[in-house]
Amino acid sequence: MMATPSSTAHMTGIEIDAEFDRYRHVVAEIFDCHHRSPETPETAGGPATCTCGSAWPCAQEMLAAELLDWI
Repeated sequence: MMATPSSTAHMTGIEIDAEFDRYRHVVAEIFDCHHRSPETPETAGGPATCTCGSAWPCAQEMLAAELLDWI
């Protein structure tokens, strides 16, 4: 079952902290590998890319941002 913000309404502070800990490492790993590539003279003026090679923000970056909004 996927947790949603509405399903956490009845949780205690301890349970919410445990839920945050459950996803914190996942978000950290995603942000460690997926972030906006620095602009170089060769890419100046072109579309932004993720360090994974996809257009930025990539799907993994968006997932991490959504998890941060949720937790």
